[in-house]
Amino acid sequence: MRNGDVSAGDMTKTQDGTTARQESPSQESQSQDSVDSFGWQWSERAVYDSLTTIYHRLFTQMNIWSDYLDGKVVADVGSGTGRHIWALSKLTKATELISVELADQAVATQRKILTDPRLRIIHADAKLASFKADFIYMAGFIQHTEDPRAVLQRQVDNLNDKGEIVVSFYMRTPATMALEPIRQITKRLPKTWLWNLSPLLVLPFFFRASQIKAGFKNARHTAYDFFGSHAYQKYFTSSEIDALIAAVGIHPKNVLRISKGLYRLRKGAFASNLDDTLITFGKA
Repeated sequence: MRNGDVSAGDMTKTQDGTTARQESPSQESQSQDSVDSFGWQWSERAVYDSLTTIYHRLFTQMNIWSDYLDGKVVADVGSGTGRHIWALSKLTKATELISVELADQAVATQRKILTDPRLRIIHADAKLASFKADFIYMAGFIQHTEDPRAVLQRQVDNLNDKGEIVVSFYMRTPATMALEPIRQITKRLPKTWLWNLSPLLVLPFFFRASQIKAGFKNARHTAYDFFGSHAYQKYFTSSEIDALIAAVGIHPKNVLRISKGLYRLRKGAFASNLDDTLITFGKA
C-alpha cells in the first residue's frame, strides 16, 4: 500500500477493534470559528444518506464508473464526518483511502465510525495537508476556504502524474447575489438559532434536482452551509474559475466542465498535438 510509512502512534482503534491510520493536525490557517461551525453542523446534526444516493453523487454525476477508482489511491478533501469515504470503502477497490478534514468534531466522528484498514485520516488544513493520490474529490468545500488558489495548488501537488481532481465551486449568479445580503445577517446568528431557522431557508435550494433527490432533511444542511456562520464564502464566475485552474498549472485541454460549477481536472501534459488545419475527406 502506498503512503504506508505511518508510525504505530498514528494508529487508532475503532469500535469494532480494527484500526484506521491517523495523522495529527498540521498548522491551521483557517478561521477556527469557521471550522467549528462546520464541525458542529456535521457532527451534532444528523445527515441522512444511502449508498444509492452517494453513488449518484460520486460516480453518476461525475461521469465515471465505480471501478474506475479500483487500484488507485483516492482522497476526499474537506471530508466532514466521512460519509463519502465510507461509501468509497464500500463501492470501490481503491488501494488506499485518504480523508482530509480540519474540524475536530468531524474527525472524532470519523474515528468512531470508519473502520476500513485502507483508510488514512489526515487531521489538517487542506492548504497544508501533504499526501499522494490518483483521484481527489473536493466538492462543496473550496468556496469556504481562506485561500482557494493555495488549496487547489496543494491538491494538484498532491496528485500523482495523470491524477485527477473533481472540484466544485459556488457560482456568482443573480440568485446567489440576491441571497448574499440575507447571509450577512444569518451568519451572525448563534449556530442553534440558525439551525432552527434553516427549514425556512431551504426553498431556494429545492430548484436543484440533486437537492430534491437528497430530501428535505439534508436540504437543511444545504441551507445551513449557505447561510451559516463560517468566515469564508466565495462566489466565482466561469472566467475566474478558468483563471484559477490555469494558475495552478492545469492545461486547458485537461479540464472537463461536467456541469455548472463542477469541474474535473487532470494533472500532466496534454498528450495530443492539435492544430486548426482543415483536412478534406471525400471528393472536394
